[in-house]
Amino acid sequence: KLSGEIDAARVMMESNRELFRKHGITTLVTSCPICLKVFREDYDLPGIEILHHSEYILRLIRAGRLSLEHGAMRFTYHDPCELGRGSGIYDERENALCCGSSVANTAISDGQQVQIARSVAAQLDATGAEVIVTACPLCKKALGRGTKGEIRDLAEIVVSAIK
Repeated sequence: KLSGEIDAARVMMESNRELFRKHGITTLVTSCPICLKVFREDYDLPGIEILHHSEYILRLIRAGRLSLEHGAMRFTYHDPCELGRGSGIYDERENALCCGSSVANTAISDGQQVQIARSVAAQLDATGAEVIVTACPLCKKALGRGTKGEIRDLAEIVVSAIK
């Protein structure tokens, strides 16, 4: 849809809606903040709750269905801009720095994307954390291009901490 393929997007959306109805889906969880926004705003999915995986993980923890161990590893968290500005889900900073990927893929060159990723990754690396954590696959990829350090998705951190 964002690339201008409106008709193809409509066909894909209808196919997905039919698939969800056929299988009785009541909750849809996505790790991609852009997909979250699209499913919430562009799809008509009555009766289906749409969550980002960070929301779902938090729900499982609060319900006592997921128990985690605290380790000694130090993390720093990168707020995905599409998750925050796109869907209103923030950690601490409403004006989180964009990783240089996401919708920027259509607006800036690859070199500019890498330059932004390096700048953001440098700030995250400067925290002294052992691992940069994010909740967006595009941010993980972009920041990985900007640092030699370890980048992991929030779900990867959670799964490694399950009791």
